[in-house]
Formats: sequence, structure tokens, C-alpha cells
Amino acid sequence: MTALTATRRVTIANEEGMHLRPSYLVSKLALKYDAEVFLEKDGQAYEASSVLNLMMLGAAQGTEIVLRASGRQAEEAVDALAALIENGFRDGPETAPGGSAPSEL
Repeated sequence: MTALTATRRVTIANEEGMHLRPSYLVSKLALKYDAEVFLEKDGQAYEASSVLNLMMLGAAQGTEIVLRASGRQAEEAVDALAALIENGFRDGPETAPGGSAPSEL
């Protein structure tokens, strides 16, 4: 059986870039899928399930990154993460303007 893979280039849209809260949201979303997900910047890959890894990405607004996933839900994971990133991390109620940070932080 061949592993399913998906790749997409996205640009960080929010003004603050990939700081703690967006890293948390990406990690939380990536863990919902049956896929291994990585974010790549400048040829360096960072595992999406780790908030600390994502913080090391150092992606400011306007930075282009590559989403890569492999596994049964690779395409769904990349689609969901691309939408989250391209919408400035404003996809869910916890990311609504004026909303508070998730309590797990």
C-alpha cells in the first residue's frame, strides 16, 4: 500500500506571524488528522504536532512556507492547515477577534 502525500505552499497572513498562539492552533489541528504533518521554511522541516518546533520556524507575516503531509488523511490535513494559515488563524471561535487564548496554554 502506497502512503498518501500532499504538499501546498502558503503565506503567513497575520501581522504577528507564527508566534505561540498560532503555533498552538496549527499543532492542535494537525493532531486531528491521521497523517504526519510538517511545515517547511528555507528547506528546514518542522513537525507540526510540536508547538515548540513550530515556534522555531520563525515565520513572520509574508513568509512563504510549505505544508507537507503523508498518511491516510494527508490531503485533508493540508487543506485544513492551509485554510487556517491563509485566514490569519481566524477559523474557529477561539481565534475570533477579541477572543481569549485557549485555556490549555
